[in-house]
Amino acid sequence: MFLAGCVALLAAVPCAADIRGPFPIMSTPYFEDGSIDCEGLKREARFVDRSDCPGCIWGQSNDAIDLLTRDEKRAGFEACAEAVEGLKITLALGANGTNTAEMLEVAADIERVAARHPRAKIAMISRPPDDVRSQEDVERAWEALASVAKRPVIFQTYGTSNTPTPSVELLVRLAGRHPDIYGYIKEEAAGYGAVERMFEENKHRHAIKTLMAGWGGWQMLMQMRQCGCEGLVTERCAYAPILGALWRDFERGERGVRLAESFAMFRLLTDQRNFPGGLRGYHLYLLEKEGVFRNRISRQYKNAVVKDAGSFGTRREWKLEDVKLTDLQIKELDLLYKDMMDFVEKR
Repeated sequence: MFLAGCVALLAAVPCAADIRGPFPIMSTPYFEDGSIDCEGLKREARFVDRSDCPGCIWGQSNDAIDLLTRDEKRAGFEACAEAVEGLKITLALGANGTNTAEMLEVAADIERVAARHPRAKIAMISRPPDDVRSQEDVERAWEALASVAKRPVIFQTYGTSNTPTPSVELLVRLAGRHPDIYGYIKEEAAGYGAVERMFEENKHRHAIKTLMAGWGGWQMLMQMRQCGCEGLVTERCAYAPILGALWRDFERGERGVRLAESFAMFRLLTDQRNFPGGLRGYHLYLLEKEGVFRNRISRQYKNAVVKDAGSFGTRREWKLEDVKLTDLQIKELDLLYKDMMDFVEKR
């Protein structure tokens, strides 16, 4: 079982204390021809580390991650691990698949990458495989994952609109069976259900180690102050500086106005609904402004439906898109970016 602190000889494997706080999911940077910019991924991981976020994630989002080939994912895993080697940040890599077999293959790829980067603190994050349709299917899939993973795995409770939300009992049972691997939850059951489930999950703190918010953090303030939530998994990596400040407030014991102000700034930045939407909308401009991204180019599904929660498509065919902003939008985003950095500096 994990000790309160990390054992020096196992420094490359995160301990329970490392899987807390905001873990922004990194957006994938692309070159103009649509190939992955692995150097950009490295810059992004280091940007999150400089922002004092305890963790970062890649390969786990609605950021059209399924438009990447297995070879591209492996190259991205390698780049991220290289970037964080020797840093304090924990890197969680997405172990997912259209079915259990694919999920296990990806998990094995992650383990091989971790073995090549012994000074990188690497965890995994996994959602139910796309083809599961019952609680029993989910349990079998994640039981199989436990036979491959040698490091902590964050369970994401939302997979697709067709996969069931894993029950609290299932999550507790798996955490009890595999205490060195499971017990970390990104809770994003639909609507208020996430709040209700956090109360139930908190009753099992002997097995459950960390509860993290989802859905872009829209309920995170209440979940942190009332439900035992200790972090956030969000695709909005561009806001790592304000997430780092919010976490510092929380760790200092702030639960009142100061914490609410940090949360309000985060929500202001992520709620510009008259701007290009989705996870690869106007957010990419701020990463470009930071010098993390070279451009605002994205792989996009040919039959895409773009929502605030991400981009969705039914086939793995893609086209290239470039986020276009008006002069007025750029002017406002420059002000919002300055607002964020001024706010962070004053914390």
